[in-house]
Amino acid sequence: MSIGKVASWAIILTIVVGIAVAASCEDACDRGPIEITNDYEFTAKNGVVGGSGTVNDPYLIEGWRIDAGYYDYGIRIHGTSRAFVIRDVKISGAAKAGIFLSYVKQGIIQDCELVGNWVGITLNFASFNRITGCVLASNTEGIHLRFSSDNQILSNTIDGNDYAAIWLFASNTNEMIGNVLTGSHMGAFLDLGSEGNLLYDNSFLDNVHNAHSDKPNQWDCKQVGNYWFDYRGIDANGDGIGDSPYVITSDGDQDNFPLFVAPF
Repeated sequence: MSIGKVASWAIILTIVVGIAVAASCEDACDRGPIEITNDYEFTAKNGVVGGSGTVNDPYLIEGWRIDAGYYDYGIRIHGTSRAFVIRDVKISGAAKAGIFLSYVKQGIIQDCELVGNWVGITLNFASFNRITGCVLASNTEGIHLRFSSDNQILSNTIDGNDYAAIWLFASNTNEMIGNVLTGSHMGAFLDLGSEGNLLYDNSFLDNVHNAHSDKPNQWDCKQVGNYWFDYRGIDANGDGIGDSPYVITSDGDQDNFPLFVAPF
């Protein structure tokens, strides 16, 4: 066989193998845990599939399925300054957290699935990040913020986590909007001086305890609040808002506009 024919067959074989690999990864490609500890480690080896790290073109980590195998983390990003998005990633089996962001800003975790980890997502000394559209189920905790402020937790489904769906530990001025918090011992646990956080349009369903806070937080946006499955008030005028507040603590934290029907 001529060299030219050998080369042709090699090209064809490469294309066929490439198509087969792409087909096998149509849902998500298996890989090991990812650890990034400086801006120079946003590389293809560490699961980055695109982007340049700017706000308009963030690094993209996408399309992976990670069985952490009881490693501490599925994805750990620490001490970086570049913008990044973690999207459509499935993580299970992490001994500490499926996704752990520490000392970072401008990160987005979007449309990820975190199931069967100790914590689904942890933010540690992290600010101006967003968690949106994720499913967090059967973890010990769904989302845990420690000393982390000015983050957004938006439109996530946090279902059947053993202890808390969302736990804020000394974390202030975060926004939690449009989430479903269901089937946990504690829905939202705002502890150790967490204050000034805004929660509304969330659905609290079938939790042993829906909410706790030890400092003032805002449980409505002055027009709508949250849906509480154990709310016992009435809606006499049929406007969809309960006529009496839902009390969070005896110190005055309360939802003044509890939703009479779950928004989701």
